[in-house]
Amino acid sequence: MDDAVRISAETFRSIYEIGFKTWTQLDANIEEKSMLPPLSQVTQEICHQHPVLTRHLKLKIDQMGAFATGGCIWSSHRTKCAHAMPPFRQPVRIKVAAKKPVSLSMSEPTEDRNTVFPCFIRDQDYISVLMLAWAYILSSRWTEIMPGTCSLAYTDSQAISQQNATVSQGNENFISVQLGHGWQANLEYEQQTFLAPWSIDVQKDFEFLLLHSTDPATNRHSAATFSDAIHYLNRFCARHVVSDQSHAALAAVLLLPSMGTLNSLRLPTPSSKMGVPHSALGSVCEGLQDDWIHRSCYIDKLLTLSCNTRGIRPLLLSIFYEPNIECNAVTPWLQGTLAAIKHVAGDNSYLVGRLCMERSPRVAFLWLGCIILNIQNELLREVYFGQIPIDLPSASWSRTIQSFIQQRVSDPLVTDGLILRADECRLLFLSQSERHTRLPLCQWTPFGKTTVSDVDLEVRLHQQCQDHWLQYEGIEWESKPFLANHLYNHSHRDLLQISYEGLDRDREAISENATRNIFGCLRVDGYGQGEQDIWKYEWFDMSDSDDNDVDEEETTSYASAQLSPRVESWVFDISH
Repeated sequence: MDDAVRISAETFRSIYEIGFKTWTQLDANIEEKSMLPPLSQVTQEICHQHPVLTRHLKLKIDQMGAFATGGCIWSSHRTKCAHAMPPFRQPVRIKVAAKKPVSLSMSEPTEDRNTVFPCFIRDQDYISVLMLAWAYILSSRWTEIMPGTCSLAYTDSQAISQQNATVSQGNENFISVQLGHGWQANLEYEQQTFLAPWSIDVQKDFEFLLLHSTDPATNRHSAATFSDAIHYLNRFCARHVVSDQSHAALAAVLLLPSMGTLNSLRLPTPSSKMGVPHSALGSVCEGLQDDWIHRSCYIDKLLTLSCNTRGIRPLLLSIFYEPNIECNAVTPWLQGTLAAIKHVAGDNSYLVGRLCMERSPRVAFLWLGCIILNIQNELLREVYFGQIPIDLPSASWSRTIQSFIQQRVSDPLVTDGLILRADECRLLFLSQSERHTRLPLCQWTPFGKTTVSDVDLEVRLHQQCQDHWLQYEGIEWESKPFLANHLYNHSHRDLLQISYEGLDRDREAISENATRNIFGCLRVDGYGQGEQDIWKYEWFDMSDSDDNDVDEEETTSYASAQLSPRVESWVFDISH
């Protein structure tokens, strides 16, 4: 007999195979593309809808830093509905200033970085240099738009210049400041001092030597403005023909505020072969000036993206979310996914990152940053334990799908007197029903259907409605009292041999947790008629959890369940 919760062994295996095939086929995409996608294009994909921070913000401070707060406005009003749902507000909290810098160190010069960056490392590797330059540029722009008293100044720490060299131009002076971490960007707010989120502390076990002499008076002058720094960066990239490396470096710097809590991040050692010809500045430099990434209006969007530390991991890990996977089938999907990555990439961390880039072009730019910081395996460990967080604002701003809540309500809502439990959840959240005002923590779709007579009134009211779905309307920042809040709107299928090395039917803790979580959110007042078999299932029995303290990874069950018709159809379509 099939039971009411756990999927059958056959379905478990089928979903594992789908996960394996889905990710293995991405390898063919990589092989067909010898180079990365245009980096300027993938950057625009990730930040186009992000709001901007302004000087009118009212910040909240604590021991961790300073935060911009407010609320995202959501609605479902552009629908055919006789019972209008009013817009509602969900809180937003973005860390815009830090208390400590991000610790960085350099990799050993003997490490072969060409195996890590084969797509954009040629005779010269300036990625670390460009990362330090971008950290300064973002911090410089940050000082121009933050409330409070901001300052940006050079320090006495600079790179060493080769003796008897000619004095270089402004762009080389600017680069020397970055190599020595010779700047500080501060914010004074309510008698406390904060740092720009991209402030860095480069470990002093490595020194840079410049082949150009710099003006010793540089550090006594005013720090380069944002516009000047962009100009210097353009000239440097044009001279060394490394604009692609500059975009890649920006991707890594955007991750620093979120990933700086890891152990000291390691950067590739810069290299420059003597005698490599430099490019004339003319037309190349003009092309860089037209690069939209360097315009302040887009930099401001990237600042918000980077500061939203709650949203970076959800964005990166959204590539492992699949809308058609139900909560009781998460385990085989993730097992097949991780097995495919191991099968294709092995120990090649670059290839791991490239697979992740191919999975979702919208977040490919951020995964490129992960490749540079070499943090792919850290993120995969989180996926292994099913730790895939959700952040609705970042999902909407980047147009990514992180939860079933974002999908449209079925039309028609009722079929044969039944309503999908997923649609119940969506309508309860959209209507902000009592005890359903918060976003479900579990993004995986609840399985099954409920009879119309057993659903809440807030759901039954919308039986005749069409096209309900969660829509982002804008954001209201908490502003200074004398200012009004402003609303800113903004397959090809190859035959392949599947490796079942990662298949483990008895390790279903991820599916168990997801199922218990989403059903607990849906049925806060108790289960409905016809659901007794679900709630009596052992996955929902927590009575002994405090006494036995059993490792959830050891959880086993010997019963099996029938997959819902919707996912069963999807499995059939994918498999054939």
